[in-house]
Amino acid sequence: MITEKQFWKYIAQSIEQKPSEDKNEQGDCLMEILTDLPVEQIAGFHNRMLHLREQLDSHMMRDVAYMMNYGDNEHAYEGFKNWVISLGEEHYLKAKSSPAYLLTLKDENLFVVARAYFQDLNFVASGAFFEKTDLEFDDWYKALKDDKEASQDRKLPKKSDKSKDQDIER
Repeated sequence: MITEKQFWKYIAQSIEQKPSEDKNEQGDCLMEILTDLPVEQIAGFHNRMLHLREQLDSHMMRDVAYMMNYGDNEHAYEGFKNWVISLGEEHYLKAKSSPAYLLTLKDENLFVVARAYFQDLNFVASGAFFEKTDLEFDDWYKALKDDKEASQDRKLPKKSDKSKDQDIER
C-alpha cells in the first residue's frame, strides 16, 4: 500500500490540475496520474483510499452525511466519504476530527456538480489499471490482494537473530 503522504500528493495534484466546479474532472485527472504509475502503486492507491474511507466511519459522520442527504443508504454514504477524501488532506483531517466541519463548506468548487458525493473515486485506480495493462478483472483483484499482503508483511515484527537462537534452544 502506498503511504498516506503519497496518496495525498496524488489527490493534491489532481485538485491543482483540475480546479473545476465539476469534480468528476478530478477523477479523470487522477486516472491519468495513476496510469503513469507501476501497477503495484495503482493497487496501493486503491487500497489506501479504502483504508482512509474506513477511517471516516463514525456515528457523527453518518449523521452529517444524512443532514447533507447522503446517509440514508450505504451506496450514498460511501460516495459521501469518497467526496470527503477527494477534498484533500486538510479537509479530510478536519472532517475526520469534527464531521460537522463539512456543514460549513460553501465553496462551490468543493462539490461535485453542487453535490457532496463522488462515487467515481471507487473506479479511478481500476480504470488506470485497465488502461495501463489491458488485463482482466481477476488480475486487478490479484494486484489488490498482493498489495494488501505486501503491506501486512511490512507490518509484521521481525524476530531478531537472538530470539531465533532462544527458540532453537527451547
